[in-house]
Amino acid sequence: MANGKYAGTHHMTGGPMIVTRVPSGIPGLDTVLQGGIPTNSSLALRTEPSNFAEAFQQQFVAEGLRLGFPALYCCLTRSAASVINSMKLQGFEVTEHIANDDLVFLDCYSMHKRTSAIGIAKELQNKVIIVSDTDDEKMLQDGLATAVERVHDIKGLRAVCENVAGTLTSRSPVEMMRWGRRAFGDLRAFQTVVLHTFPTSIRMGLFNLMAPDFDGVFDMKIERGTDRVRHFLSIQKMRMTIVPPKMHELDLTNGMVTLKTIQKIT
Repeated sequence: MANGKYAGTHHMTGGPMIVTRVPSGIPGLDTVLQGGIPTNSSLALRTEPSNFAEAFQQQFVAEGLRLGFPALYCCLTRSAASVINSMKLQGFEVTEHIANDDLVFLDCYSMHKRTSAIGIAKELQNKVIIVSDTDDEKMLQDGLATAVERVHDIKGLRAVCENVAGTLTSRSPVEMMRWGRRAFGDLRAFQTVVLHTFPTSIRMGLFNLMAPDFDGVFDMKIERGTDRVRHFLSIQKMRMTIVPPKMHELDLTNGMVTLKTIQKIT
């Protein structure tokens, strides 16, 4: 796939380093990130389940598909059918992408081939790769290897690795994070961008132990007022990018999440 599909390069002030970046798929975010997400990046998104979080992940994947790059979705908090249907409601028809192995689902949530097929078109059911035991690291690794092998060309791959629900594993959040980070680490040489999600219920002290393992860290927060609920995104860090300490208000219109306004952190 041609490098020309990328958003371009960014020269860091005071040095010769050139950073190749890709669009995030989130309107307004690329401006904050000085042109997009640096390739070969592993990102962490700390958020609680919401329509905003789902839209963020799905737009990230859909943008890569729009540019002609493959995508891998590792389902750990909802089924593949749920993600596919949710993307369709957002206006992203991914049936053809799945059929052509441009979008591959690794279903670690349903635990069984029969339940994983519920809600998925019959012709696509065999396309979903099932991991029936998230505590079996070999099974996880084999499932991921099968998913990667199915993609025709992994260059420019985008991947979403959802946080594993505590009811599905006896592993600690740190152990699961380490697995996800290691599992996708070998793909960094192929200009990949991987988005890992974590619940806000993880203690900040614990999350801060994980943060150094990632090139970028996003924090999605919910502010509940008496009249409405507001969502904000803060960028704790991003590799090779100077990010000001601000909270960016999010908007969700017609199923699409965008950065709306900016509020300084005081």
